Amino acid sequence: MMADVLSTATRRVSLQFDKKGNPYFESVKSPDSFKQCALCVKPPHTVIPVIFVPGIMGTNLRIRGKKQIKAWAPPNGKLGGIGAALNGTTQSPAERQALFSPGDTEVNPDGPCQVPDNLHWVSAEEAKRRGWGALHADSYHFILQRLEVILNDQYSSPGHPEERGNFLLPEIGLLAHLNGGKQTAPRSEKEPDYAKAAAEAVKAWNLTPQGLSQDEVLRLDDYYYPVWAHGYNWLQSNEESAQSLIEKIDQIIEHYKNTNYFDCDGKVILVTHSMGGLVGRRAAQMAPDKILGVVHGVQPVAGAPVVYRRFRAGTEVGGFLDIEGAAVAAIIGWNAGDITPTLACSPGPLELLPTKHYAPGWLKVVKKGGSDVIFSLPQADPYEEIYSKTTDECWWGMLDPGLIDPANKLSSSGNSPLKSHRDALDQASKFHNALDLYAHPQTYGYYGIDQKKFRTFGHIHWQASGSIPGDDVMPLIYQKDSQRTMTGKSTVPLYQDEGSPKIKFKLSNERDQGGDGTVPLDSGKVLTQLQPTPKAVFSMSGFDHQMSYKNQYAIQATVYGIAKIVQQAPPPKAY
Repeated sequence: MMADVLSTATRRVSLQFDKKGNPYFESVKSPDSFKQCALCVKPPHTVIPVIFVPGIMGTNLRIRGKKQIKAWAPPNGKLGGIGAALNGTTQSPAERQALFSPGDTEVNPDGPCQVPDNLHWVSAEEAKRRGWGALHADSYHFILQRLEVILNDQYSSPGHPEERGNFLLPEIGLLAHLNGGKQTAPRSEKEPDYAKAAAEAVKAWNLTPQGLSQDEVLRLDDYYYPVWAHGYNWLQSNEESAQSLIEKIDQIIEHYKNTNYFDCDGKVILVTHSMGGLVGRRAAQMAPDKILGVVHGVQPVAGAPVVYRRFRAGTEVGGFLDIEGAAVAAIIGWNAGDITPTLACSPGPLELLPTKHYAPGWLKVVKKGGSDVIFSLPQADPYEEIYSKTTDECWWGMLDPGLIDPANKLSSSGNSPLKSHRDALDQASKFHNALDLYAHPQTYGYYGIDQKKFRTFGHIHWQASGSIPGDDVMPLIYQKDSQRTMTGKSTVPLYQDEGSPKIKFKLSNERDQGGDGTVPLDSGKVLTQLQPTPKAVFSMSGFDHQMSYKNQYAIQATVYGIAKIVQQAPPPKAY
């Protein structure tokens, strides 16, 4: 990649690909008086594809067989967000149910797919071919573009010699300065201070990982890293999504093997976000020989209690002035009446519920104004103790079966809405049991521990008020009266028996644990407990769950993981 060029000014010519995937450059002839030289930076022959796997709701969906009807197209930009929020406020639960059906939806690859002019490694057309258009642009296109630049350019001025002011990018240069590695002063004011960048990264990571040697850093430049994206139907079980990822891996490998230029040994690197980590882990579990290694970002390894809360009270909003939170709630669902028909029969979202590996007792009933716990669940099995219960069986059951089928879609086809929900729950349980604590042998990752700005629901608290029985024995079901309806109200009125004072239970809004605003510490840290033990796990503050891959130190941690994984690849073939 570091070819000598003339000392005259140069213009970078972007890499393009023909229909078979072979690279080429396209330029025009210029007169002798035009002193600029065309610079074509040729990619290495040996390919290690990088596949990004997004989180829940990060893939655009459309109605199967009706490509023009978008089932899920999260907004991009502020204006798009306002429009989506306004549209969400007018959607009825029945309309939401019609749009969010695992069997009636499919990935929509035709979302926005633009790349900046200075991204010389991939055109908009090539990005589309690699699946970028299937992913929510605001959440993921930034990291896709950054990985293309960092992994493939690696230098500030590719193609130029060092004496012309060409230096390693900070994300690459700092790798050799970790953990007492080579310490060198910048050669000029233009060169980054890699030792300082490494020290700042280590502080942010709360970990000092093993550094790379100079030879290992130089080896990174021997491979070409095309960045792909795997959109998947996040309404279906992650088991199915994992299988679709394996199929995508096979297609990508075959794509490069069929070119005349590239050589590929049949393995890829996965980079995942949120629920995409569950998809990636299961794919690696089923086909470990196809994957060189995995880097996970903010994975809900043991689930998130907030999923239970949303089934009972809708999308959480952080107070009257939380305009952004209110907009999200309008899009996803304000209340249980919106959320239940959307997610109750969808295995994927249900697989984000806390697993048996989450710390027990996360669902608590406490006396209002105090910390006295009346009872807490689960003690052992969350499926048996919480998820299988409905509000017909106990007041703290996860959902009201009367809210599952507002469109009468299931009932009219002869299906029981409650059975459809429990079938989806059964799929989720089987997925959790199959995945367990598996990790690919070459696993790296990061999770959030922010204790201030991005606190999370580590536990769900029902606060009790009213006449609490002396023996603390709570009634199980609602009094059958007009207050039985569940439209998302977080206050549940109960009676001990006929004529006795009312007992009220209200869901607390307290975010009681550090995390990233969505995944609590008690789930994120389970990444360190996977088997075999991950090679390096970074715990960081300062980022929101959905946009974590826009954080500088999260990006650096991701590049570190990829760089270490690359060292396991076979040496590139000589040409």
